[in-house]
Amino acid sequence: MTRRVVLALLFVAALVACRSASPPSGPLPGMAANGPENGGNPIDTLQTRDPRAEVDALLTAAQDAVVRGELEEFHDCEAAIFEALWRCSEVAGQPNECPSYLDDALDELTRLAEQVEDGDVGEEPPPEPQPVPEERVAEVQKKARAAHFDLPVVINQEVTSLIDFYTGRYRERFIAALQRGAPYLPYIREELRKANLPEDLAYLPLVESAFNTRARSRARAQGMWQFMAGTAKLYGLRCDGLVDERNDPYLATQAAVQHLSDLYGTFDSWELALAAYNSGAGKVQRAVKQAKGNRNFWTLRRYLRRETRNYVPALWAVVVATKNPEAYGLPPIEENPVCIARVPVEGALDLDVLAERGRLDAEGLAEINPALTRRLTSAQGSYQLAVPCGREQQVADVIASIPPNERVRRFLHVVKAGDTPSAIARRYGSTVEAILAANGIRNPRSLRIGQTLVVPRGPAERPARAAARPRPGVEKVATGMPDRYIVRAGDTLYSIARRFGTSTEEIQRRNGLQDTTIRPGDVLLLTR
Repeated sequence: MTRRVVLALLFVAALVACRSASPPSGPLPGMAANGPENGGNPIDTLQTRDPRAEVDALLTAAQDAVVRGELEEFHDCEAAIFEALWRCSEVAGQPNECPSYLDDALDELTRLAEQVEDGDVGEEPPPEPQPVPEERVAEVQKKARAAHFDLPVVINQEVTSLIDFYTGRYRERFIAALQRGAPYLPYIREELRKANLPEDLAYLPLVESAFNTRARSRARAQGMWQFMAGTAKLYGLRCDGLVDERNDPYLATQAAVQHLSDLYGTFDSWELALAAYNSGAGKVQRAVKQAKGNRNFWTLRRYLRRETRNYVPALWAVVVATKNPEAYGLPPIEENPVCIARVPVEGALDLDVLAERGRLDAEGLAEINPALTRRLTSAQGSYQLAVPCGREQQVADVIASIPPNERVRRFLHVVKAGDTPSAIARRYGSTVEAILAANGIRNPRSLRIGQTLVVPRGPAERPARAAARPRPGVEKVATGMPDRYIVRAGDTLYSIARRFGTSTEEIQRRNGLQDTTIRPGDVLLLTR
């Protein structure tokens, strides 16, 4: 069954379930007047009496969430879109009075959902530059004379076209990216200064990830600087099922600065070094060879893949626009660095336990420790936990006060005869990779009977937001038990059963499943 058919069936089911209820009024479920300017979710401000306009706005927010790699936000939008589509049908009187509109909305929602399932999330690559008049190029060159660049910025047709893109149809995302990067820019510049590198390189993460610390590309590059795992490990970043330091904006910045310095040392050209940062040094060296040794980027760029040949013009465009914001009608962005300190943690520690014992903000603690992908430190070795400046001693005292057997509230497993890492992972809704990393195990066959394992939880969710809005693909019925559920990547029958207070056997019985195999996009009946 295609994803679009699944979505359509769920929407029709939602119509049937909601017909007996009076149409909701006011904001969408869980929404409050808490927009982006107040640090809230973009969809929180979408309060309109026109359901079609509501769906359009929600689809735009969903598209933006996919671009930024904010999957929880995308799923919030997905659930809200179902509600808004129901409103559309109520306004029309009958569902079949606006079929083309519903079809278009479902088509776009299907495309986005499939993109998420494929892992194709994160910042989109720079678009292909379009021809622009020479007069426009001259106008941009004139504006640029008021700014100082410490990179060899070129302003030509390609760069001008991308300036118009970033300050035109991409404008709102561009401003949002600059606001997202504001806490990190001072630190990035400081690291660049220490390495004697151009400070304008601080804007490279805007092209890479729109300053999203958890961005993930289809090629599995991760974090604000979009490191591949292999390159990240070369520069000392830890990447495993428990800790991914590519997500740490400070550690990843240090690695990126070293990498950029090495690439410049190899090519002695910032344009070629930047192209190599995007595609790898080998591809740039091959392009130089194809260009018969010509090292001029603008000559050899035709030998590079599309994303790479537009990568350098995109950075030049970003630097030109950000260094002269008034000329392009961009608002001033206040850079507000966050001061963090580090506290060493020995062994496994659950961030939620620490937050509860120390009366700390659990979500804030997780936010400044994005490398802890499971909100849990490893059972082996030491981890440098990020904490707000001035709270180091308080946090260290709280950690010291927690008995060893209480540092991880759940997911301690004693190995029994017949246990395997995959069986344990299925039981707890975790992954083999995360279990091995959490316990410092290299050989999955080395488990010992009686051994106690730390089993990391599944991917962390934001409890407050998850509770405020309906889960995607879930319809609530009078009993409180979801009627049906759309399987997401990473779900197991066990994790779904535990989430909704049932058993794997019961889900298998209701759905006629012969085994526990499920796939993303499958629809499971939980009640009848």
